[in-house]
Amino acid sequence: MKFELPRRHRKSFEQITKNKIDHNYNKIESIEAFDNIKKSYIKSPVTFGSKGGRKESLLELCIIVSNQIANEYKDCDVVINKGIPEIIKVKS
Repeated sequence: MKFELPRRHRKSFEQITKNKIDHNYNKIESIEAFDNIKKSYIKSPVTFGSKGGRKESLLELCIIVSNQIANEYKDCDVVINKGIPEIIKVKS
């Protein structure tokens, strides 16, 4: 699968995943990319009240990537836990 991201998130995605945006991800790689983005979100400092916050940007990227993974792979589902998306595997 190839991720389709808005222009403002492409550079962050490539820095976090250490792969180009046009890399063809398999299921395991895409879930690892999501986990790396989620870890970066959790580690980033709180940017409450700032105009261009990194934490909010990473949360938006995390939501976009998790939604695309859930749409591509039917055995994965997205659950929002305390405002943070999580991917769970659904038995078919």
